[in-house]
Amino acid sequence: MTLSWTPVTDRVFFTAVEPHRVNIGLIVGDDAAMLIDTGNTPEQGAELLASAREKAGVPVTHVLLTHDHHDHIGGLPGLGEIVSIAHENLTAVEATRTFSMAMAVDLGNQRVEFLHFGDAHTDHDVLVFLPGENVVFAGDLLEEGADPQIDDRGSLSNWPMVLDGVLGAANARTQFVPGHGAAVDREFAFIQRAEVGMLYSQTEMLIQQGVKLDDAASAVDWPFTAETLAAALPKAYAELKAKGIEPKRQLPIFGI
Repeated sequence: MTLSWTPVTDRVFFTAVEPHRVNIGLIVGDDAAMLIDTGNTPEQGAELLASAREKAGVPVTHVLLTHDHHDHIGGLPGLGEIVSIAHENLTAVEATRTFSMAMAVDLGNQRVEFLHFGDAHTDHDVLVFLPGENVVFAGDLLEEGADPQIDDRGSLSNWPMVLDGVLGAANARTQFVPGHGAAVDREFAFIQRAEVGMLYSQTEMLIQQGVKLDDAASAVDWPFTAETLAAALPKAYAELKAKGIEPKRQLPIFGI
């Protein structure tokens, strides 16, 4: 596997690995470097580590797992003894260190902050913020070139607020590296935040109008594919039902 690292800044890079074109980040400090996610298999993880060491020129000491989907964590066994970091709800693998809300690592004049703002894409998403570089690694909270993917453990209602946690600190020069696809700017992130928010807010409006789940996909001009809606709309209806919000049964109208 030949890897090509795309620069985001002079000390931040990412590369995409198959079969799902998942983005792997590389953050370089004066003393050490770290990976963001691991690829699909142990063999892929080992190749990523070797390439990252060559690119960084300093020891690769840490890896951050943004969430537990296989294309992001499957390479972990191939990374050897480096320190792995994940949110405490990520239980599919055993990370070296876990945290609840926030954590930071200093790689040598390179502070890396890990933030969890609640359920969104999953129940353990981690946003990676580099204040010195003005870069955010968003994992699958953002997707470029494809729709965001819906996981049963996530929360459509909270997903926009999770993105707000870093969008509030972003500016016009902030670069976001999504879980898949090209790096994007703040405007792209704002638009996708609004589109994800639409899944919940628009569904609530449909329910108040008495629209049933089976009719919801055709009731609105959604900015998503039919495949995405097939996963997202049942989840939105279920989340709202859990709050007591359900379509009212339409009573027949009899003439007098």
